[in-house]
Amino acid sequence: MTGRRRALLALALLLLAVALAPAPASSQQPPLDPPPSWAFPNPRLRAAYVALQTWRRTAIFSDPANFTANWSGPNVCAYNGVFCAPHPADGGVVVVAGIDLNHADIAGYIPDSLPAGLPDLALLHLNSNRFCGVLPDTFLHLRLLHELDISNNRFVGGFPEVVLQLPSLRYLDLRFNEFEGGIPPALFDRPLDAIFLNSNRLTRPIPPNLGNSPASVLVLAHNRLGGCIPPSIGRMAETLNEIVLIDDDLTGCIPPQVGMLRKVTVFDVSGNGLQGPLPATVAGLVAVQELNVAGNLLEGAVPASVCGLPSLRNFTYEDNFFTGRPGCAVATADGRWNCIPGAPAQRPPAQCAAAAASPFDCSRSQCQASAAPSPGRGSQGGRRPPNPRGGPSRGHRSGSPPPPGWFTPPGPLFPPGSSTPSSPSPPGGSTTPGTAAPPPPTHSESPGHAMPPSTAPPSQGTPPPSSGNQPPSASSPSSHQPTTPPPGYAPPALTPPTAPTPSSPLPLPAPGPWTPPPPPSGEGGAPSSPPSGEGGTPPVHGMPYSSPPPPPTTVPLPPVHGVSYSSPPPPLLPPVYGVSYSSPPPPMPPVHGVSYGSPPPPTGP
Repeated sequence: MTGRRRALLALALLLLAVALAPAPASSQQPPLDPPPSWAFPNPRLRAAYVALQTWRRTAIFSDPANFTANWSGPNVCAYNGVFCAPHPADGGVVVVAGIDLNHADIAGYIPDSLPAGLPDLALLHLNSNRFCGVLPDTFLHLRLLHELDISNNRFVGGFPEVVLQLPSLRYLDLRFNEFEGGIPPALFDRPLDAIFLNSNRLTRPIPPNLGNSPASVLVLAHNRLGGCIPPSIGRMAETLNEIVLIDDDLTGCIPPQVGMLRKVTVFDVSGNGLQGPLPATVAGLVAVQELNVAGNLLEGAVPASVCGLPSLRNFTYEDNFFTGRPGCAVATADGRWNCIPGAPAQRPPAQCAAAAASPFDCSRSQCQASAAPSPGRGSQGGRRPPNPRGGPSRGHRSGSPPPPGWFTPPGPLFPPGSSTPSSPSPPGGSTTPGTAAPPPPTHSESPGHAMPPSTAPPSQGTPPPSSGNQPPSASSPSSHQPTTPPPGYAPPALTPPTAPTPSSPLPLPAPGPWTPPPPPSGEGGAPSSPPSGEGGTPPVHGMPYSSPPPPPTTVPLPPVHGVSYSSPPPPLLPPVYGVSYSSPPPPMPPVHGVSYGSPPPPTGP
């Protein structure tokens, strides 16, 4: 009995020690539910508190700039990047109307509980972070979401079709992620004003219902789409302002329906495998300022109707198989590496002869055959002119396109009452665009006016310090018109907190595969030419960025074409619930000859 008593006594002492031991560190964290003593103005702000705390404690793994350091306490409207405003249709009750964590370098994912706990969000800006995973199906709760910008992160999976079920969505920015698969046709049936899908892993041809889209800006560049440009594009005549399809592995002919796009200011299909002639219907592009068809397999003569385009500033048709060019002057024209007799820096005669012997028949192209049949000129449908002997093929990247290092990320919307810029000044941290990558902009308060980027031509070396960068007096050639706001928007009720500034610029990965050439100097019709010669070096596509070598003295330098547009800045949409934003100011509309888009994803610590 003595031994049994001793065992019972030891067991009792052990249980007492366990009961008195301190709880593990994780269980000592404050509960996700707020203390009963905390008073919230309404149940929606209490639910927002729970959603934000759950996000911060369970789904944010790294916050090196301590952006969410003040996410504590019941006043969620004072949290960095969180904005509150009266609900438009629920008696003016104050709700969380926007989240803007742009450029915070936060790593984590979006939990299912976040959209469910914040159903009143009208904007969600998460660009230039390290969020990963997939978008949860609970995004269906965001019935008021007007803008979604998750660009420049590490999201994966197929196209997030849940966004196609958001009734208020007008601005969609998914660029610089790892989305794969095809573009769903339903995307072009949604009332979206701006669509940015560039620099993902998207494959499969552009859906044939492209023309159903009312978008004013459409950027699909740097994917692996293949296929052709759908002839339905002509139905976008009343809304489309800019379309950018650079480096998408497109084939077939440029459809004549592009001539219906009378409001387009930027039409860029460079760096593809488009064939046949440049259609004479381009005369209908009466508003176009940037026309870029470089780096394709186009043939025949450049239509003389190009001369009549009243707004044209830059026409780039280098690196094709054109056999003639119009004898007129446009602001800037570059036609190197073609088959134009007597012109400098053209292809070797053997290449031109091979192309002329087997012209491409657009009537046999799959897209055009069903849309606009016409008598063919030959039986070489699908022909691809041969590459020069020993020259590199026109290959594009084999994996996900690395984002070019000089891209500037988009900012949020203008604050209420500031849609018209005044007293422009150069943006902080901006540099003259070039092939070397400048550091991404830091997080700062949004001023009451827009900050236009420099319109200087791209340089080929290291960008100069930003202190010497002054904006020109010339206005930007294109602008993005605001969309119709959701009903019930009101002036801001609360002022957002000041966002912290990251301690240091983020490192950038190696730059991407496109190398834009400097625009020819001067305002004349003919481009400045490299030294002439009989032979030539084939154009190099996909070469890494670096300072160019000295030009040859006897052999004409072929073009390294394809000015990389990767999305214009966000549209000047109306204020969301009248919220004032603390993210970096948005750039001005695109400056032709300069690259746009988000910076490359920040590298992890």
